[in-house]
Amino acid sequence: MKANFIRKAVNYELIPQDEFVIEKEVLIEPDLFETFIKNPLDVYDFIKENIELMYCDKDGTFHCILVTSEQHDFGILVESEGYHYARYTAYLPKTSIRS
Repeated sequence: MKANFIRKAVNYELIPQDEFVIEKEVLIEPDLFETFIKNPLDVYDFIKENIELMYCDKDGTFHCILVTSEQHDFGILVESEGYHYARYTAYLPKTSIRS
């Protein structure tokens, strides 16, 4: 198993705290998804094409896209804050998405 470890965590950093809304699921090819998860700060057309869906509202809720592929059992939440790269990201297992 794998997990992300946070160095010298304080103030509940280990527990997810941010509210989010998935505005759209963006399904991409597995090879592009692998490239994206290795280089999330690169510029991507799928982020640029959905830029109007990503923002943080007045209550602090992240409105984001979920980027994934059919072959992966997880996705990456992206809120670009108006940029063409993944400025804010979060790992999300597909099993945690409610239908």
